[in-house]
Amino acid sequence: MRLSRLSPVPALPVRSLRPALIAGGMLALLAGWSPAQAAPAVDDAGAKALAASLKKDLPRWFPPPSEDGEGVGFEWQGEPTVKPAGDHYDVALPRLSAEDAEGTLFDIGTVLLSVTPKDDGQYGVSITLPSAIKVQNLDDNDEYVDAATISIGKQSFTSTWSGALETLLAVDAAYNDIAVNAADGKGKISVASMTMVQDLKPEAGTGGATLWSGPAAFAFGGLSVKDDKNKELVKIGGVTAEATYTRVDLTKVSALQKLSEQTAAKGAAPTSAELLPKLQGIFGGVSGAMRLSNLSVVNPEDGTTVTLGQLAFRSGLTDLDQAMSTVSMGIEARDFAMTPSPAPAAFTPRAFEMKLSVAKLPNSALWKAFTELAKAAEAEEAPPPKKGAKAKAAPPPPSSDVVMQQAMAAMGEAGTELRIDALNLDTPATAGTATGAVKVATQAAFGVTGGANVLLRGIDAAVKAMQPAPGAKPDKETQDLLGGLAMVQAMGQAGKDDTGADIRTYKFEVTEAGQLLLNGADMTPLLAGGGEPAPAPAEKPKKK
Repeated sequence: MRLSRLSPVPALPVRSLRPALIAGGMLALLAGWSPAQAAPAVDDAGAKALAASLKKDLPRWFPPPSEDGEGVGFEWQGEPTVKPAGDHYDVALPRLSAEDAEGTLFDIGTVLLSVTPKDDGQYGVSITLPSAIKVQNLDDNDEYVDAATISIGKQSFTSTWSGALETLLAVDAAYNDIAVNAADGKGKISVASMTMVQDLKPEAGTGGATLWSGPAAFAFGGLSVKDDKNKELVKIGGVTAEATYTRVDLTKVSALQKLSEQTAAKGAAPTSAELLPKLQGIFGGVSGAMRLSNLSVVNPEDGTTVTLGQLAFRSGLTDLDQAMSTVSMGIEARDFAMTPSPAPAAFTPRAFEMKLSVAKLPNSALWKAFTELAKAAEAEEAPPPKKGAKAKAAPPPPSSDVVMQQAMAAMGEAGTELRIDALNLDTPATAGTATGAVKVATQAAFGVTGGANVLLRGIDAAVKAMQPAPGAKPDKETQDLLGGLAMVQAMGQAGKDDTGADIRTYKFEVTEAGQLLLNGADMTPLLAGGGEPAPAPAEKPKKK
């Protein structure tokens, strides 16, 4: 049966299908089944109950195409079959197909499950996907034509499912030799291996609630993307994504899912009064990291190549269920190279690191501000009352300016800080580091006070090495670079490090009075276009 076309957006060529799409589709498929009503006993009655539950819940978890044409629409053909098999049930789901908003159809086929009832309403669930999934695109005549085949080699997926919470508590999955082959043989995406793990454990919470904490990870290795001429355009050694969840209230997560389903059925978004109570306190914290290694990209048009040894992103939210929380993020990269290089090789970054955080965030005050802003936005979008209506008008919510002022005042009292925990840049010619912090201060001219210390190495030696030979004139690129470096030199304070190498230091400060200081000199007039910076205060002579 053909699914209706969901969107006028042109379908993407199959060669542009990203591995993330494949992985995301698998994750949705694996996480979607809900045997919440299955009976613990493995018998004919339990098989009948499980089949009925699946028939009811599958369209809920995998809904058909929406009227607005957004997202992915699913179609189930037939009914699930369930058979008792010793201590478990053998399940064959109805044949499944899915169509995305661009008109790409995935003929997934029949998914097999093995369901083992456990204590406390939990189930052991093993899932086997079809070894081949056909992909079709719409042609100019609005008819489906074969575009590609997704093939899976070895596969293993075992998990523990909570029927009450409708959540996967534990996952251990591995897939090998995944490939997307274009139907005409021109173009291929391959992944050597893909793994998924998760292990959430319960812990006691306040008020008798049960919270869940634990790690989760997803990784793939050996990614290769080839064009229609079988030339490798992208190669990635491996990607790993890790997360650690802290004190997650899965009861609220389940309630959010049900609210989403209920409001979607009505064709309306949930109101702030319905949504916000379920969001507040939904988890204590979450931290994540993504690492990519051995990236190589080739531009087929001009032959430009980019290689990167490692790229890592980190982020975290901690103590959201406490009085104060911290938000952090970071990025690291090393062994970068580009041919041809857009910058002189001596100044092409070899390694870069940045770590930022916002600490001492007053959770209660910020949640109140978020709630007030959400209510204000909702009130602005509400239709005006009908003429003659006698309903008592609700008091208007505070303006966004007032809400932000209250939030800033709360952060000032808490001593909220934006911190540069690390900022490091290394090139063959130069290197630089920076650390610092600014603190919210409502009485300050700019609302913050604080500063940062920057240390640069190699600037003086680089300028000296770039000077043209006597009588020679530098090219424009070198001349512009020398001019910029000379300005950076002049703004820094010269010195020596522990090894005797030349360094330049830059101490930036934002004062309560609204001054922007660099090594003690007021830069405010310069930034305002008023000319030279004020001189740094002279040192007082030492008493003899």
